[in-house]
Amino acid sequence: MTAFRLITPVLILFGCLPLCGYSFEDAKQLAIVDDRDINESSGLAVSYTFTDAVWIHNDSGDKPRLYLVGLDGQTKAIVDIQGAEAHDWEDMCSFRMDGESWLLIGDIGDNSKRRGNKDPDCHLFLLKEPRITSVGSKTSVPIVASIKFKYEDGVWDCEGLAVDSERREILLLTKDLPHRCGLFVLPLDLTDSKQKLTANRIGSPFIPYATALDISPSGRTMVVCTMFNGLAIKRTSAQTWEDAFRIPGTAFSLPPRKQGETICFDTTGKWLFVNSESPKQPLWRLRPPD
Repeated sequence: MTAFRLITPVLILFGCLPLCGYSFEDAKQLAIVDDRDINESSGLAVSYTFTDAVWIHNDSGDKPRLYLVGLDGQTKAIVDIQGAEAHDWEDMCSFRMDGESWLLIGDIGDNSKRRGNKDPDCHLFLLKEPRITSVGSKTSVPIVASIKFKYEDGVWDCEGLAVDSERREILLLTKDLPHRCGLFVLPLDLTDSKQKLTANRIGSPFIPYATALDISPSGRTMVVCTMFNGLAIKRTSAQTWEDAFRIPGTAFSLPPRKQGETICFDTTGKWLFVNSESPKQPLWRLRPPD
């Protein structure tokens, strides 16, 4: 029996019960995201270049574009992404590295398990975070790198994407039944404009239906959003994420959301933001568990 299988009872319960941590009553609703074009929010990332704002993208069906939304719920800017395609965008993340702010967008959804066959390969788009100077602007920016990848052990639906800037790694968490969930890793290269990689499995953590992922700016805490609630996993400076996932994480409740598929840290790592699909949905702020 592997170390991952030993934590099965904990994470099965995590998927079914309101476990430890605080309840969603401790969360604060900041605003309603008031933009009719943001109708299927599937990716959320804090902005490092615009104060009190987050980046949002829609699920499948939208153009390759991002919305900069203030914590007041109002859209501050719309950015078209040159050189990117939008087949099934499912998650995004922001991070600081080498003195720059970056965004990574995941075209990684695969409900019908056809990526690389009838549908395009899984694809990540890396870009420098746009610097928005005029509220209400519409602009476009180019990608820095196009990253196509396959999983080493099959075809998977994935909605969780994060970057560990300290370890210079991209983490992917698949969405499936608990016994089929997989944690995968890719190397992060900011210089190669066209990459073709294989994602290596580093864990099988028995997490049910993960819909979003993020890593704190310190690189020490990972949070997972599922269809049920949240999970926080911590690592030390000496640990890899493979090591960290051998120890049960801390489950925590999330506020009520119509279809919650997003989670991200703020720039300090002290707060989490979450929202959900469908038009005019709340943007929430809550503390991650200690």
